[in-house]
Amino acid sequence: MNKSFFILICGWLMYTATMTVRAQSEDNERYYREFQVVSNDGKYGVFFRGEVVAPYEYDEIVAQQDNRGFISKQGDKYGIISVGTTNYLPTSRVKMNSQQDWSFLVEKGVGEKGNVYLFVSIVPCEFDEIKAVDGRYWVSKNKLKGIYTSSGGTILRCEFDEIKTVDGRYWVSKGKLKGIYTSSGGTILRCEFDEIETVDGRYWVSIGKQKGIYTSSGGTILRCEFDEIKTVDGRYLVSNGKQKGIYTSSGGTILRCEFDEIKTVYGRYWVSKDKQKGIYTSSGGTILRCEFDKIELTSDGKFIAHKNGKKSLYTSSGGRLQTDFDVIYSTD
Repeated sequence: MNKSFFILICGWLMYTATMTVRAQSEDNERYYREFQVVSNDGKYGVFFRGEVVAPYEYDEIVAQQDNRGFISKQGDKYGIISVGTTNYLPTSRVKMNSQQDWSFLVEKGVGEKGNVYLFVSIVPCEFDEIKAVDGRYWVSKNKLKGIYTSSGGTILRCEFDEIKTVDGRYWVSKGKLKGIYTSSGGTILRCEFDEIETVDGRYWVSIGKQKGIYTSSGGTILRCEFDEIKTVDGRYLVSNGKQKGIYTSSGGTILRCEFDEIKTVYGRYWVSKDKQKGIYTSSGGTILRCEFDKIELTSDGKFIAHKNGKKSLYTSSGGRLQTDFDVIYSTD
């Protein structure tokens, strides 16, 4: 097939699909204009083409988002009446529950093709306050806050003391504990941390005096179990009490957090533990186990290791050359 013709066909298909979706959206748009708030004997309900879709039991109903939803009121409590249209029959048809959902087929005009279904979702009037923000409903009940979608679905349960939007995500708090959720309500970090801060696109967290690091999607880099974490040369130097360790930027173990001291000498890690000394590569490979009383570096890059009054000579990669001598002479 000619390449230019193939590109032309693909472009036409994309244009057709875009125009079809836009036409369907504009076609369904007019249905929202047909919703009406109607009063009867001092009570309010919602009508659609002469049919009651929200009963006459509310003291007040206020339309939101061009009739795509309504905030209802009974006494001093508020609720949500959400409406919408779809080309597919909604599967949720539950009634007489804490949240009522139902749907029915909308008769289309002559010449119009396909089915259009109306769905209605009613969240009872149980909230102290509801605000419509960016197409969503921010609710509060007994000083606790939550968020619902424009169709009445739960994004965040009404159980948080505070919710704020940061970079398109919801940062929440419950008492002194903090957490982060996606814009659709998915958990990034459970609400269990004392502190959360963003550093280089990652979340540095703490529980009590213990610290940890998580990715921007909530994946664990370092569990929240260290007293201190520092970034050194793109790696994490951690400590727990007097014990130290080193981890990669992705959380891989280079040196477990079990050493009293770690020093970098010529790109290698010189460690000590309980007065014993050892040497590891930059990737954590063993050169000399941490079992020597003293280690010396010779001028030609070898190691003289002392143990129990004896000396042994090792290569730069940890291979043994001479062992258990009282004196070792290294000649250049």
